[in-house]
Amino acid sequence: MSRILLLANLNCDHVLSLSEPLVAGARLHYVDQGRRLGGGAANTGIGLVWAGHRVAIASRIGLDETGDWLLAEARSHGLDCQHVERFGGETGELLILVDATGERTILRQPRRPDLPGQLPQSGVDCLYVNYPGGAVAQYMASMLEQCLVVAQYPKGGKHPRPCHLLVASRSDLGEMTDPWAHALTLAGDKLQWLVLTEGKEGAVAIHGEERIRVAARPVSVVDTTGAGDAFAAGLIHGLARGMAMADALQCAVDWGAFAVASQSSIPSQALKSWLAQGH
Repeated sequence: MSRILLLANLNCDHVLSLSEPLVAGARLHYVDQGRRLGGGAANTGIGLVWAGHRVAIASRIGLDETGDWLLAEARSHGLDCQHVERFGGETGELLILVDATGERTILRQPRRPDLPGQLPQSGVDCLYVNYPGGAVAQYMASMLEQCLVVAQYPKGGKHPRPCHLLVASRSDLGEMTDPWAHALTLAGDKLQWLVLTEGKEGAVAIHGEERIRVAARPVSVVDTTGAGDAFAAGLIHGLARGMAMADALQCAVDWGAFAVASQSSIPSQALKSWLAQGH
């Protein structure tokens, strides 16, 4: 069992299921699916709790009914919320538009990327960062000698992310010819692996000229929301169990497959049952 800290958003997702893919100028029918727990903190953390880890989340939510609901939901799933900070304002909702193919569009209100206060400096085996802005870089750098640091690729590649493992979607990097060199500019010389998700093609881990590839699992896509977070959770779990990168990458792909095959952004009961079988 590892002690894992997730520096990530805790969100209230309001889901609208669309009859067709989004097209400019179209008029679409939708079904209001109501609100659900979401965000990187929940989407990554719940599966790790089921896998037997101690998971704490660090995030910021408002002092309102939605914030109260989020805290109650997160705690009900076994997440340690002692580092969740409340601010005097509305938490807000994310609108999640999910079309018939499972692809999603996320609409969010602007939110300041302020860090939660009093982040721990010790007692952490793995720090996972999926948080906007550049303020987080100093904290990440301070943790590099304390624990394994895993980070999601920053939006637009605009901010440094000092880490040991950087996780990105291949689409994040576009037509970049040398993704490893680019990753080093963001992560620094402590970077051990750049891990790229490639959708139906699976995933690849890169270190310099070394490449480790794992094929995707064939699944019917229902909702891709939270798939990247689930992938990261599987990767963290594999590494926490001492797996070699090839095996940890397979674990990540497996967890991601469960995510896209579920209507929920948080991990599905199918993953919980699979883990209970000893995977």
